[in-house]
Amino acid sequence: MTAICGVVGLEGRPWTQRHLLGVVQTLRGLGPDAEGGWEGVVGGFHVAVAAALRQATPEDAHDVQPAVSPDGAVVLVADVRLDNRDALGAGLGVPATATIPDSAFLLAAYDRWGKACVQRLQGEFAFAVVDRRRAGVFLARDHVGAKPLVIHERNGVLAFASVALALTALDGVGHALDVERAAQLLALAYASDRTLVAGVRWFPPGTCLWVDRHGAERFTWWSPDPHEVEELGSAAAHERELRKTFEQAVRARLRSVGRVGAAVSGGLDSSSAAATAALLIAPEPLPTYTSAPPPDWHGAARVGWDADDSPFVLDLAALHPNMVPSFVHVPRGESVLDLQEPLWELGASPVRNPANALWWQRLARRAAADGVTTLFSGGAGNLFFSAGGPDWLRALLRTGRVAAVLQQAAAWSRASGDGLPYTLGRHLLYASLPGPLQRVLRRAAGKTERRDEWLATTAVRPEIAAALDLDVLVPYLNERRRWDGRAIALAVARHGATQSDSAAALAALTGVEERDPTLDRRVLEIAMRQPEWVRRRDGLDRAAARGAMADRLPRVIVDRTRRGEQLPDWLDVLSAARRELAGEVEALAQHPVSRDLIDVPRLQALIAHWPSLETRTEPVVTRDYRHALLRALVISRYLRWFEGRAASLKAIAA
Repeated sequence: MTAICGVVGLEGRPWTQRHLLGVVQTLRGLGPDAEGGWEGVVGGFHVAVAAALRQATPEDAHDVQPAVSPDGAVVLVADVRLDNRDALGAGLGVPATATIPDSAFLLAAYDRWGKACVQRLQGEFAFAVVDRRRAGVFLARDHVGAKPLVIHERNGVLAFASVALALTALDGVGHALDVERAAQLLALAYASDRTLVAGVRWFPPGTCLWVDRHGAERFTWWSPDPHEVEELGSAAAHERELRKTFEQAVRARLRSVGRVGAAVSGGLDSSSAAATAALLIAPEPLPTYTSAPPPDWHGAARVGWDADDSPFVLDLAALHPNMVPSFVHVPRGESVLDLQEPLWELGASPVRNPANALWWQRLARRAAADGVTTLFSGGAGNLFFSAGGPDWLRALLRTGRVAAVLQQAAAWSRASGDGLPYTLGRHLLYASLPGPLQRVLRRAAGKTERRDEWLATTAVRPEIAAALDLDVLVPYLNERRRWDGRAIALAVARHGATQSDSAAALAALTGVEERDPTLDRRVLEIAMRQPEWVRRRDGLDRAAARGAMADRLPRVIVDRTRRGEQLPDWLDVLSAARRELAGEVEALAQHPVSRDLIDVPRLQALIAHWPSLETRTEPVVTRDYRHALLRALVISRYLRWFEGRAASLKAIAA
C-alpha cells in the first residue's frame, strides 16, 4: 500500500510539510520504499500532503508521489490499486503498460472527469487531490473501504491519514483515547465511524469530500439499492453472469511483485478464488495455505462443523494440479498476545477476532517464506458472492408466484427435514411479522433475547453495554432489519472498512497482501441484483455460487453444507498460554480504564475455572474463552499500550 496524509488549513495558518513529519514517521512502516511531499497555497488557504510508498504491483516500481499533472495544477496522493486499467487507459488515451503506475491513471482520470472520476474506477483506493484550478481539495474512498482513510476536523482545519495513530503527531489532534469507541469494540459494535484516537473518525467508504474556502461538502458516490433485483430469465443465466464477473475480479488482482498464492479453507468462497486463480496462472504453481490442526491432534468436531479442512483442500488440489497445498498450525507455548503489538505500532486497531488472527498471521508468514506477496481469499463471499436466499419464499410471494412458493417450500422442507408446516411458518409467516411481535413470540417460547446472546460473547460490563445504542451499532440486533439480509450484508461489508488498518498493517509486517475478489464492486453489484429464489432453490442454499463454480470445484465442496473450523485446536493453544492469560487478567484488573469497561470478575472466574480440553466443542466454552476472554484481553492490552505510547511521546517532547 501507499500510506498518505495531509492537512488543509482554512483558518489561515501556513501549514507545511514540516507539520507532517511526525505523521509520516508513523506511516513509514506501512510505506517503506519511498516517500515524498508537497505544500502550497490553494484558493487562499494552505495545504500540505505527503505519501509513503510500498510496492505491491509491478507498476508501483515507477510510482512517484505526490503525483503532479503536467501543468502543475493537480497534485495527488493515493493508496490505490486499480482493477480496470485497460478500460481507463482506453478512455484516457493512456497505454496500460507496466511502466505507468495506478496513480498516473488516477491522476489522469481526475484531470479529465473531476469528481465524477470515482464512478469510473474499479478497485481499491483512498486518495486526496489538491486541485489548484478549482481551488479545492478532494478526498475519496473506495466502495467498501478496503483502503484505510481517517480524518480529523475542527474549525478551519481538516487533516487526513491512512491510520488514526499517525494523526496523533499532528498539532491540535493529541493522543487521547476515545473511551466510547473502546466500549463499542468490546461490545462488538462495528457500525461506527469512531476510531480509538479521540477526535479522529473513519472516512466512510463509498464517499467523497470536497473542501474549499466555503467549507466542506460530503457526498456518497456508491450507494446501491440492495432490494433492486434483475431477472435474467433463468438461474443458469445468473450463474454465467456471476462466474464471468468473478473471473474478471480474480484476473484483475493477479498483478503482484512476487508470487501469487491463496488462503484456502475448503469452503465455497476461498476455494472458488483459489480454483479460478489456479486456472488463470496455469501451468505456474499456485501455493495454497490452510489452517489445520497439528498432525497428532485428534479432538472432536463441533456439531455441524468439520474440524479439519485438509481433505477438502486435497480434493481441490487434485482437480487443479498446479496447486501446491501447505497446512499450517499454531504451535503450542507461543504468546497469543505479543504478536499484536507490532501491528499496533503500524497503526492497526485491535482485531475483532483474535483467535482468527493467530492462524492468519501464521499463514501470511508461511506464504512470505515461499516468496508470496499476494494472497487470495474469499472472506467476504458469504455476504454477496455465495449468499444464501433466506427470504426466498417472501420474495416469490411478492411477485405473485404462489405455486412456486409452495413448490420451493416443499423442496426446502424435504432437504432440511423440517417439514412443510414449519418451513412455511418460520420462513414465511414468522418472517413477515413486525419485529416487536417476533420478540414477544421469542420470549413466550423461552428463548434468550438476541441482544443478550450477543453480549454474552463479550466481556463488556452490563452497565456500559446498556449505554450503547446496539440496535444502530450492530445491524443484526435491529428487529426491523433482521430479515432484511441484503441490507445487513451491505452494512457489514461497508463497516468492514473499520478493520482495514489491521489488514494494511499485517501486509506491511509480513510483506503479504490479502486480496479478496468477493469484495470486487462488480461482483457485489451483480450478486445484489440476483433474486432470492436464484440463491436458494430446489432445497439448496447458496445455489447461484454453487452452480457458477460447479465445474471448477470437486463435488465434496460444491455440495458441502457443513462449515469448517479455523483453528479447531484453539483451546489447546490457549491452555498452553494459560499463565500468560492469567497475568493479562491481573494487569487488566489494575488498569483503571480497562476495569471501568470490562467485567473483571467474570474474567477472573474464567481463569480460575479453566475448562478441560474435552469441553472445547461446548458452545458456552467457545463463547467464554475463544470470544469473551480473548477479545477482552487483547483490547485491554491495546488500551494500556496506547496510554504507554502517549506517555513515552510526551516524555520525549518534554
